[in-house]
Amino acid sequence: MKISTIIGAMAWLFLGTLFATGLGGCSLDNKGKGPEIANLVYIPQQAPVDDEGKTTALNGTFDIVRKNAETASVRTIVYDAQGKEVSSETIPLSDAALRTADTLAFGVDVSTSKKGDYTFQVAVTDSTGRESNKLDGTFAVTDLF
Repeated sequence: MKISTIIGAMAWLFLGTLFATGLGGCSLDNKGKGPEIANLVYIPQQAPVDDEGKTTALNGTFDIVRKNAETASVRTIVYDAQGKEVSSETIPLSDAALRTADTLAFGVDVSTSKKGDYTFQVAVTDSTGRESNKLDGTFAVTDLF
């Protein structure tokens, strides 16, 4: 058997194995887990009640680890004590960086017309439509200021 035939057979075997195992761990279909987020930091933890229909800005940051895609948007949803959605904001990130780890900011305006405990969730969606885990926070609207 010629050396070129053996080398050719080995090359085809190697390429076949590489494609069968997903190109050495790379995924062509881009399915899998979305970005991972952690380390939520936000203000305020409390806001004064205001019967005149004013709002307060809930702002914060969190860390993100991306896999293979850019982050497309940050979504924040605020819920009242009964679990009803009272506010939301989706911030598109048109100039999302290609870095695999970063700190991102979020913000949403919340009505302070009703006293109570509020919860919120922050999540991101990447450019392929995969959603991250959700981070939860709480804050109170109170008259004790």
